[in-house]
Amino acid sequence: MDTTTYLAAWLVAALLAIAGISWLLARHKRRHDLRRLQAQQLLLALQRYSAWVSAQRLAAVFQGEGPEAAAALDEACTIRLAWFPEMAGDMAELLGVHNRLINFLSTQQQLWLRDPEHWLESEHDKRFMALWRQHRFALEALLARLEQLTSVRIQTTAPQRQSTYA
Repeated sequence: MDTTTYLAAWLVAALLAIAGISWLLARHKRRHDLRRLQAQQLLLALQRYSAWVSAQRLAAVFQGEGPEAAAALDEACTIRLAWFPEMAGDMAELLGVHNRLINFLSTQQQLWLRDPEHWLESEHDKRFMALWRQHRFALEALLARLEQLTSVRIQTTAPQRQSTYA
């Protein structure tokens, strides 16, 4: 093997190595960009769900979970399952609070229909606010984990609630 062939073989090997490294870097960047987009979609779904939770405090009549809350939670769970399996515990905590909230609102609605005076004495707003704080705590933990995993800057501003006062 003469020197020219030897050097050409090394040059081809170096170019192949550079192409392989370039492909791996592009693949990693593309995956990272897709994950960031999915994180933003997850954030939007969680914000829609959180707005629904906040609106339940002012709702005159509890109508059940509602399609907007179900769709937002379904989208959040689907994105979490496909793109962020490491957030399973945080999502389970949020879903646990959701189940307690739905159970509380259903129970309060039944009590309101059956015995309005007892419902007024049940400190329903105080208990709802305790569940709402649990929801905010679970949501903030989930968002902090999402920010840690994706390097997406997430501003945790509480959704604006409408005042019950004029």
